Amino acid sequence: MDANLLITLQNYGLSEKQARVYLTVLELGTSIASTIARRAELNRVTTYTLLDDLKRDGIVNETTKEGIKYYSVISPDILLKQLEQKYESFKEKVPELLAMAEKFGNKPKIQFFEGLEWLKKLYRQVTMEGESMTEPYLTFVWTTDMDPRFEKWLSTEFKSMRQKIKTPSKVIQAKWNKVSDYYTFNRDNHSHVIIPDPLFELLNEIVIYGKNKVAVMMYNANELCGLVIESQTLYHGLKSVFNLIRKIYKQKKK
Repeated sequence: MDANLLITLQNYGLSEKQARVYLTVLELGTSIASTIARRAELNRVTTYTLLDDLKRDGIVNETTKEGIKYYSVISPDILLKQLEQKYESFKEKVPELLAMAEKFGNKPKIQFFEGLEWLKKLYRQVTMEGESMTEPYLTFVWTTDMDPRFEKWLSTEFKSMRQKIKTPSKVIQAKWNKVSDYYTFNRDNHSHVIIPDPLFELLNEIVIYGKNKVAVMMYNANELCGLVIESQTLYHGLKSVFNLIRKIYKQKKK
């Protein structure tokens, strides 16, 4: 299955599994759930749930012949029109949403992401914002004790997407155990510092980016989640800590 097509559909709001189902049914034309599940490499129960969700969203059509349910999907051009309609509908509501946001004043805004698929969504969200950034990502990272499913996704689908974003990164990594392929695929765009001091222990990833955002990712198998905090105070505080650590470490090496 084409990884780029999967990423494209996910960027437009489908989950990874929903995108797999859509592409599978698009290729098959019309089929039963068991065949779709087998071709999409998903279990049957999950496939039924995904088909129902996509049917509710108007993306999947269901017909019954001799007591057997058959599924088909709308064509990509119709899907595009639906997405355009959703975009226009959302665009009309932006002034109201901004007015609501202003009521919170300078209070920090927090988004929480829980589970493997939502953690992937968080990484995509942070990465896509890089297209409009003028300053590099500042990242504290630890690359061990990572859920193998998530590490595989980072090294394949996410790596492909990250390579398209030219925004550079400055990385401070705790310990040298290994350097994930995700963090070394573009050395020209990466400034990588590794601090082997045992006192510097970091079991997650922290990304300081944009003008006022901090993303915290936990990717251990028992704690797959993350959050984005939008706070000018926190952003500047952690940015100062990051720059100070890099400065001290570089002076130490001279």
